[in-house]
Amino acid sequence: MNEEQKKQLSLSEREEEILEFWEKNKIFKKSIQQKKGGKKFVFYDGPPFATGLPHYGHILASTIKDVVPRYWAMKGFRVDRRWGWDCHGLPVENLVEQELNISGKKAIEKFGIRKFNETARSKVLTYAAEWQKIVKRIGRFVDFENSYKTMDATYMESVWWAFSELHKKGLVYEDNRISLFCPRCETPLSNFEIAMDNSYRDQEDESVYVRFFLKDKKDECFLIWTTTPWTLPGNTAIAVNPKIEYKKYKIGEEYVWSAAPPPNKQGEEPAVIEKRLGKSLLGLKYNPPFRLTNDENAYRVVPADFVNIEEGTGFVHIAPAFGEEDFELGKKENLPTLNTLDEEGRFNRRFSDVGFIGGEKTNEANSLIIKYLEKG
Repeated sequence: MNEEQKKQLSLSEREEEILEFWEKNKIFKKSIQQKKGGKKFVFYDGPPFATGLPHYGHILASTIKDVVPRYWAMKGFRVDRRWGWDCHGLPVENLVEQELNISGKKAIEKFGIRKFNETARSKVLTYAAEWQKIVKRIGRFVDFENSYKTMDATYMESVWWAFSELHKKGLVYEDNRISLFCPRCETPLSNFEIAMDNSYRDQEDESVYVRFFLKDKKDECFLIWTTTPWTLPGNTAIAVNPKIEYKKYKIGEEYVWSAAPPPNKQGEEPAVIEKRLGKSLLGLKYNPPFRLTNDENAYRVVPADFVNIEEGTGFVHIAPAFGEEDFELGKKENLPTLNTLDEEGRFNRRFSDVGFIGGEKTNEANSLIIKYLEKG
């Protein structure tokens, strides 16, 4: 091809010409071999799943991942750049479930875990060729021939070795944390899995105002507004903001504490009897709608800076088993954690005080809890 012909090439044709030159002359391999025995810059690529095709997000990240190793290679380092495949997790599991026409953990166990794993192993590299084609097309230098797979015994053994070394150094400990969880799969989820397309759908749920009566007082209560009635059985505290002003209203024969005017069927704002800052309410005890523990630290008013009056009443019911803020506050205040659900998102039958919702899923239990509260 003469110079005049080269000038007439389109941008994509020029790119393809360069890629062909790199491949024909083994430029990437030569760049590694030239630095044989030299100082290494180790680069491990967070591996993608090969159960789906690459999209814009992958291409963008892949371009960035190419820039860094190229920089260190130009600085004289040897950068091998092994490609990797992620073979574990829900993407491949869901793909196999669809193919086998089964759904959920119980169905997988009935089908047979060994058979399920064998099917998954055969599917994890479904689109490997397409990935290689795209990565090559964007001009990224990467070693596909020696790619590692997370399902390889050598990879898994290296992970366990690293974990054992951490354990020997006393850096491993057991604790609890709040995690995204899939009741269908009966497994925790990562933030990345939740961030994938179509992870969320809009759903309308009932919210409810609930009176939490002060201990030994049948006519005085804290007013709580919650959008998750199903978490009420797990309540172990009420949070207030120490700096917010709370008011005691007289409604009929009852006294109701709230930072905002409480809903009133008569339509008129009730009379304010008393005003207090939240800090003066700290430590007060109350009777919860559902008493599932006799722990002395439970069912009291505690401080929390995240409480505001933009929505609700300024009182927040705290269920440490559900929600990161609730859990962290529970640890700080030494509150008991009442996990009222099993791995399928159903209410445990072991809690006799909420036996009427035993076995029910959270969304199904909402209406039953509301009806129960209305009666009493």
